[in-house]
Amino acid sequence: MLAKSQFSIKGNVSLYELPPDFTYDDFEKLENKEKYLKDRGDNLAVDTGLQQILLLMIGSNTNSFTLCDVGSGSTAAAVTDTALETSIGTNTINARYRIGNTGYFNTFFGKNDENGTWAETGLFNASSVMLCRRLLSSPFVKSTSNSAVVAWTITLTATAD
Repeated sequence: MLAKSQFSIKGNVSLYELPPDFTYDDFEKLENKEKYLKDRGDNLAVDTGLQQILLLMIGSNTNSFTLCDVGSGSTAAAVTDTALETSIGTNTINARYRIGNTGYFNTFFGKNDENGTWAETGLFNASSVMLCRRLLSSPFVKSTSNSAVVAWTITLTATAD
C-alpha cells in the first residue's frame, strides 16, 4: 500500500502589551515575554493566502508576507476573507524567520502607531493578499500610553495518510 503525503498549516497569534517607551529591540531582549502577554490564540488561514503560498512555491511571484494589519471588526474569521472587516492600519513586520517547519512574523507597534480599539488582526503581503486572520479574545485598546507586538507563528506539518 502506498502512503499518501499530505500537509497541514496551523497558525497562532500572540499580542504583547508593552510600555510606551519600548522599542522592538527592547522586546527582543526581554527574558520573560509572557509577563507582557495580553492575548493568544489560533488564527485561520484563508483561501487567498493558501493560493499565494502555491504561487510562491511554483515561482509565479515573490510577494512574501511582510505586513501585519490590525482592525476593529468583530465578524468571525472565514476562509473566504480577503481583508480585515475594519482596518485601523498596517505596519511592516520587523522580524521574519524560520525554525524547522515554523515561520515567525513579529510586528512592533510604537506608542503612536495604529491607535484605536483592536479586535482583529491579519497577515498580508505587499499586494494586500491576506494569509490569515484572527479575532482577538477581547478588544485591546492601543494608545499613546502603550506599545505592542503582534507575533505570528505559522507551522507546516507533513502527515502520512
